[in-house]
Amino acid sequence: MTAPTTPAATAVGAAPPGAATPDPPGWYCYSALAGLAEWDGVAWTGRGHVAVAPPVLPGPPGAFAFVRQRWFRWMALGQVLTVLPAVLSGTTGTAWWSWISVVGYLAFLSGGVMVVARFVGLDRVADRRVLTWIGIGSGVVAFGIGFGLEVLVDHVAGWATTLWMTGPIEEGGKLLVPVLLLAFGTPRFRLPPVGLYLVLVSGATVGVLEGAEYESRPGFAWAHLQMALVRPSAELLHVFVAGFAAAVIWLAAWRRGRTVTAAGVVAFLVAAGIHSFHDGVITFFHVTPHSFTSSLARTLGQAIDRGLSGGAFALVLAALLYLLARHGARELTPPGQIATCPPSWRPQLKPWGCDPLPAAETPVAWSASPAPAATYGTFFPGAAPTTAPPGWYAIGGDPGLQGWWTGAGWASVHRWDGNRWART
Repeated sequence: MTAPTTPAATAVGAAPPGAATPDPPGWYCYSALAGLAEWDGVAWTGRGHVAVAPPVLPGPPGAFAFVRQRWFRWMALGQVLTVLPAVLSGTTGTAWWSWISVVGYLAFLSGGVMVVARFVGLDRVADRRVLTWIGIGSGVVAFGIGFGLEVLVDHVAGWATTLWMTGPIEEGGKLLVPVLLLAFGTPRFRLPPVGLYLVLVSGATVGVLEGAEYESRPGFAWAHLQMALVRPSAELLHVFVAGFAAAVIWLAAWRRGRTVTAAGVVAFLVAAGIHSFHDGVITFFHVTPHSFTSSLARTLGQAIDRGLSGGAFALVLAALLYLLARHGARELTPPGQIATCPPSWRPQLKPWGCDPLPAAETPVAWSASPAPAATYGTFFPGAAPTTAPPGWYAIGGDPGLQGWWTGAGWASVHRWDGNRWART
């Protein structure tokens, strides 16, 4: 799948010391389209150009292929492990059984991390265990910050304002420690897969703590079952929304070579806005803490009815948020995964962090072919003009034979065949 020639390394293409790079820098097929994209050894640079013909890649998996996936088994197990303690709480009338549900939330949200991180090349990241503990610590910090600030806002401005402030508070909390590591940590924290993994684990940790907290709140024995059917899917918001923001933030930061980028800021605002709307929309229906309490189940029948209906809604919403997370994370799928991942996980070459006006990397149309650049001499494959800026140049004075000059070497040569540009 590698292009015949390899471009010179880009400015941000040097991998941090110790970073495993099983996919060397070069131009790779990145989708079933007739196109190539540049991989710098760590991430896609966002640059692409046409290829002679599309690659032969597998199509989408079967309709129910997901049931055989590890992430699905973990989520199914987690759902069972949250329901069983809730049933014990309902039958015994003892609320403390609900705290055992933390094991179920751990399993369920671990599956949520897996479904987003499964194709982004985490197998090349060293010290996964250490990163996991850092992510857990980040989540604990985020939960503490969120709980403290929301109590303060509630005391000052009221319940409705608190709900609309959850987005910036909680999304900012989940990103706080990972972004600090991106800005001030060792080089490995600049790797996009590392940043995504840290934030996913941070979000999952917040979801576990919040889910267990909700599970322990109700004063009615069977309300724990209602919560157990709703909260696991509802807590996926913490994983998927933050995961989307992390994928954009780290990829843009890697491409630009700095922590704060326009794309990263927009991604955070999108994540915070979705979270705030998710929590605050109930204020449009005049929901109050009292009416929320009155919606809790008091009998087994109410628990099943309200739990299943609420759980179905939470699951549909989680599926939509998963699409958002995938939209960001698919841009981190490395070349080695292209042939095995579903089409929906292949990158789309989003320009996050790229130069606002990148140089065109598709040969110009025949009618607009540039004249031979006499200033730089006669170009041919292997020639090395020392003063030419990056761009397409006619080779040997033939406008139908053009090469892309990176500024340091030739990346590719294309010939016009009367219909399209074909890579030679």
